[in-house]
Amino acid sequence: MLSYLAAALPAEVDAAARLLALQCALRATASGQLRLPTGLLRAMRMDQHSSLWRELEQTGWLIRLPTSTPPASHCGIAAQLLDAAVLAQAPGRQHRAHAADGALRMTSCPALRSLPASDQLGGLALAAHLSPGNIQGVIEADQIGRLCAAAPGALADTLDRLVAARAVDWWSYDPGAEDITWALGPALVKQYANALTG
Repeated sequence: MLSYLAAALPAEVDAAARLLALQCALRATASGQLRLPTGLLRAMRMDQHSSLWRELEQTGWLIRLPTSTPPASHCGIAAQLLDAAVLAQAPGRQHRAHAADGALRMTSCPALRSLPASDQLGGLALAAHLSPGNIQGVIEADQIGRLCAAAPGALADTLDRLVAARAVDWWSYDPGAEDITWALGPALVKQYANALTG
């Protein structure tokens, strides 16, 4: 789903809006409708960020729907995804809901929650690109940069902040292969294991 969003959303869509889009895509019904309750938005620390919704609406990716139960602030936000391709990106609804919960747990863990959204998205993208049972991985630098919406040249800073937060143990760049190699840090290993087992 992160790869789909990297391709579907314009490059200028920031990381916080991408984290919101990820939850929307994973929690949508088969017809592309979704409702994110106020409690979930609060857990995502996005209950006061209507600008993120506007950003996704301006790209033509979704549209907010009116909520039927007043006051709307207690009902959360309802939306319709406008890109039909999003529904073909993930397996069944149960698996998407499991992935949404795992992503929320990862980005809400103490090591990531105080970091900028781009770093949260970077940590999530690294964890999502590990093989089950492994805590080390390799990915093309350009690919991870697109996944976490890191501007060219900013990826190293993101990775360094993830190391400082103990979300990543270490990372290195191979200029020949243009790959990033990393090991998940102790602060994320448990969250990663929990996300796999649900």
